[in-house]
Amino acid sequence: MDWDGIGSVALFLGWGAIGVAIVALRAYKAKLASKLDWERLRLSNIQRDADPLLAEQIQDLEMHVLRLTERVDFTERLLTEGKTDPVESETAI
Repeated sequence: MDWDGIGSVALFLGWGAIGVAIVALRAYKAKLASKLDWERLRLSNIQRDADPLLAEQIQDLEMHVLRLTERVDFTERLLTEGKTDPVESETAI
């Protein structure tokens, strides 16, 4: 029996086991980090729901952004209509 071949196989299997262990540890670390992120998100939602003034301020800001978005859309439509009108009036002259 050739002992050098057995040593090479043992070394190969040893390095493979180390590689698998590293991958498993990284996966476990990512799982823990994900759980921690979900817990932080859950706690932030609880805190936000606990403060009605904050929820009201957020609603006010959302309404303000909605109104500003409508104004921007209206202004863009006016500008595009204004660009087409002078061209049509020049061709009509």
